[in-house]
Amino acid sequence: MHNLKSTPILIVGAGPTGLVLALSLARRGVAFRIIDEHDGPGTESRAMGVQARTLEFYAQFGFADEVVSQGIPADKVHLRHHGHDNKDHESAIFRLKNMGEGLTPFPFMLTYPQDVHERFLESKLADLGIAIERNTTLSALSQDANGVRATVQNGGESETILSDTSWAATARGAVSAKNFSSDSPAAPTSSSST
Repeated sequence: MHNLKSTPILIVGAGPTGLVLALSLARRGVAFRIIDEHDGPGTESRAMGVQARTLEFYAQFGFADEVVSQGIPADKVHLRHHGHDNKDHESAIFRLKNMGEGLTPFPFMLTYPQDVHERFLESKLADLGIAIERNTTLSALSQDANGVRATVQNGGESETILSDTSWAATARGAVSAKNFSSDSPAAPTSSSST
């Protein structure tokens, strides 16, 4: 099936970066679609720390305290190495407690596993009545004077999406750049990595 639909913004990837972009657009009343190749949020964590600036941003959404209550503020990080004597040795300790004291309402690094983080952000998007189009992949992306043209696939069905505002955000971490590099004829017009 080749169905031509128009959407102002297409977000590719429902990790923390794509989800926060979706929440930001929804908050401003901007129409968008968010797709992700997976059938649900991640099942493992590829990141553990949430920085103060992210929590400040979440405070604008009204849910920073909820995130903080689900995570654990980190006091310090221990770096260890395995020595020639076949024993573990502590190489360094980085103290994180109160690292931004006086600069931010969140003067700490919050440990908050990425898979838990994704589920939380997806629930906030669902609270707004917005669903992620799961099991959907971006197979082509191009731009011309009329805007962005993206082809997405789901279950063997193909759909072409037009955007006359020239915005497509690939938020799939390191694979965003690999799949749609600037050397590709299908390079994204805007890219963000997690």
